[in-house]
Amino acid sequence: MRDIDQFSAAVFEITIGTRLEFLLQVEQPLFVLLRVDHDREVCTILPVELQRVEVPPYSFWVRQEGAGPPLVLIHGLGGSSDWWRHNFDALAAHYRMYAVELIGFGRNQSFLRLNFPLQFSEIASLLARWIESSIEQPVHLVGHSMGGHVAVHVAAQRPDLVRSLVLVSSTGVPFRMAPAEHIRNLFFPRGLFGFLVVMLRDAFRAGPTSITLAYGQLLRADARPLLRALSMPVLLVWGDHDPLVPLVYAKAMLREIPNARLEVLSHASHIPMWENPEAFNRTLLTFFSNISDEERGAAASIFSWPISGWNGGVAHREAGPRRDLILIHGLGMSSSYFVNFAEAMFHRGWSPIAPDLRGFGESRDGPALGPLDHAKELAVWADAVGIRNAVWVGHSIGCNVVAHLRVERPDLVRKTVCIGPLWSPRSIVRLMADLLIDAFREPLALFPFVVRAYWRAGLARWFMTLRRYAPDLRNSIPADVILISGNRDPLPNREAINGLIEVPGAHACHFSYPHETAEAVTRVV
Repeated sequence: MRDIDQFSAAVFEITIGTRLEFLLQVEQPLFVLLRVDHDREVCTILPVELQRVEVPPYSFWVRQEGAGPPLVLIHGLGGSSDWWRHNFDALAAHYRMYAVELIGFGRNQSFLRLNFPLQFSEIASLLARWIESSIEQPVHLVGHSMGGHVAVHVAAQRPDLVRSLVLVSSTGVPFRMAPAEHIRNLFFPRGLFGFLVVMLRDAFRAGPTSITLAYGQLLRADARPLLRALSMPVLLVWGDHDPLVPLVYAKAMLREIPNARLEVLSHASHIPMWENPEAFNRTLLTFFSNISDEERGAAASIFSWPISGWNGGVAHREAGPRRDLILIHGLGMSSSYFVNFAEAMFHRGWSPIAPDLRGFGESRDGPALGPLDHAKELAVWADAVGIRNAVWVGHSIGCNVVAHLRVERPDLVRKTVCIGPLWSPRSIVRLMADLLIDAFREPLALFPFVVRAYWRAGLARWFMTLRRYAPDLRNSIPADVILISGNRDPLPNREAINGLIEVPGAHACHFSYPHETAEAVTRVV
């Protein structure tokens, strides 16, 4: 034991029983697991690959072991990768195992740090980007409790990345149990005293804010629409006396998932992978070994519209894998208000992706830019995310951006569509008056998007950006662009437009009449 002094103990962990485990950092990012078995008087040193993964603007820890087909493990509320420690050896003998530590938990968090958990759909997008960029092939995905809920989002959003799905004592069906009873069962679980030290340590490390925010999501969320969309083989694994997510919830899930079966493990409650690890490991290995590529089924993604990535300071939302339809928002807005139109296009077979222009939305840092500078930034962003020969749709001043991009980088643009174009010789004062008139023609549902976006950008940036766009707005309408407008939109210069396609609605017709606008776009591209 004298040689232990050479290690820098960055992380200290202990297991109840006759075996002690220390996770020691030798040098960044190399860790070793020192396993001391008192009964056998054996000390074993095992290498552990614990990496900090960067998926901008976030980073998180992932423990990696083994070789073979990829297997991703997602822990539950307040947990860490250590919740799988009794499964590492058995699973890593057959698979390349990745035990993820979610943002806000595990080694990503320490008490009272401002590192809060994300929404489930945002976590899913983050994990999908990591799987796509780092693992580069479909994975077996396993989620426990809240981690199962996250895994359902990943599998529903990107079924092409998930070979099979295992939900272990998973949440996702709305709880009928009182919140107080859930909390009591969480912190005073039956039959889990050997697990209590690890759970309390992880809960303290996460802190009350992260746990409260994530728990609030669990109470509100209903994953049943996502469960019905799952196409890959699904295994539900439950303990026979789970007090936190009782077996009745497993049976409710089983009714919702088209291609699922349930395995109930004896002598286990809410943490079956810890309480009965031999049966748990055997169940998973048997399930995985019986899956062939042909059994995966057709990949039918569901629509989701969270922030999905950042590249070079530009944030974007996307749905679907192909990135063949790029949506550029208007003045002061962000990609969020494309949600209705993006969903309508998604269900017509497109894979929309919408960046936030520099200065707005999640890309709000940096100076106010004009249309040409925005176009140049988008060209760099498009190269980074792999866009080529796509359809670019601009709304309002977004029309000016896509028109410049078509000239600057024709290799990126197959078609250019402009919704609510603003090219006109009118003054800025007249433009602002027309915007005010339009405000009374828009649906009330649009205003939360407007208020939130304008509040984040600020009126000063709004005016500065408008001034930089003003000379370009007075230019003539470019040739070879497809022009679409709401029939009650006061902003387009109809006298100068030939071949204007009109749809119902005002300036934000893509928001208020998304299906009609999507149909018009689909017909012309």
